[in-house]
Amino acid sequence: MKAKRLSAFTFLIVSISIVTAAAHEGHTHHSMGSAMDKNRPAPLAGESIYQLSEKWKTQAGNEVPLSSLTGKPTIIAMIYTSCPDACPMTIADLKRIEAAIPPDSRSKVNFAIFSFDTKRDTPEKLSEFAKARALDPSRWTLFYGSKMAVRKLAAVLGIQYKEDSSGNIDHSNVITVVDSSGVIRHQQTGLGKESKETVEQVMKLTSQPSPEKKTP
Repeated sequence: MKAKRLSAFTFLIVSISIVTAAAHEGHTHHSMGSAMDKNRPAPLAGESIYQLSEKWKTQAGNEVPLSSLTGKPTIIAMIYTSCPDACPMTIADLKRIEAAIPPDSRSKVNFAIFSFDTKRDTPEKLSEFAKARALDPSRWTLFYGSKMAVRKLAAVLGIQYKEDSSGNIDHSNVITVVDSSGVIRHQQTGLGKESKETVEQVMKLTSQPSPEKKTP
């Protein structure tokens, strides 16, 4: 890595500090702003989110690192299953993106959903959620992690979130596309947005050579 770039660790600490500070300010439920908000730094080029070392449990109960997604472009979102409004819309947006990808290319793409809810969204709950929404397990993986794992991932994706006293979680609505090595290439912010650019980016990435997939 070039000396002029911050180390991945330094960038992560800066991002977490910003997200943590923002969490103590006022929020509007499920509309906490764009991933490109001026209050946080944009992801550095050449930085892979797969450098985060925390492990996650999938809806199948398997414990894996983020690097288990290496090898295919991945479309990422953060939600929680008891979310009453924004999260179902995010899933609908993701399914529209999936439907827009040509059938012969869908197997070349991962869909990865990470839960904010470290108390309720157990692997069993995530499995029920995926089945209820007909999320194909050959492409879609849902992840449950520790508070630290959630905090770090949200920071590098530029997502702000905060749990209120009723158990609801205020959060940014962001869909992120990373390449086969885990480098952020595109972000779609907000709900019900036009996804043409997102699909185009995914298709470009599926045509690129993939690195060797890392084993957990």
